[in-house]
Amino acid sequence: MNDMPAPSGNPPAGGPQSGTSAGINKEIERGRAEGPFRPAGQEVEVSPEVASAGVKVQPGAIPIPPPVTQLGVQPAGQNIQPPVPDVSLPLSDDQIAQGLKQSIWSSWRWLAHWCVRKLKQVHMGLKNIHGKLTRVRQ
Repeated sequence: MNDMPAPSGNPPAGGPQSGTSAGINKEIERGRAEGPFRPAGQEVEVSPEVASAGVKVQPGAIPIPPPVTQLGVQPAGQNIQPPVPDVSLPLSDDQIAQGLKQSIWSSWRWLAHWCVRKLKQVHMGLKNIHGKLTRVRQ
């Protein structure tokens, strides 16, 4: 018959390892196990070959020109939240919710839809939380 041994699930001793663990081990040996990404704010050095191709490193912080600084412009930090806009509408939040339930022929419904649209323009919306309407950021 056939003199070849039956295939088994285990590779022969001394044979190649599985592709995933061998690839990871090789990356660790090369010293690149952390990946190509660096934490934000770290400067990257460009090799001469890459620089000759026209690649430039962009600075992390962009300086503000002196004339603009004299006008009072200050650099904004990364963690500064924009202020929540104060939206004054002709209807209260409860009236908007009631107006959205009115007949399509009612002008109250159209005014409620207009108020919802104005809220969406400033990235806000109405949400019913525990039976009370609140404005939420979207």
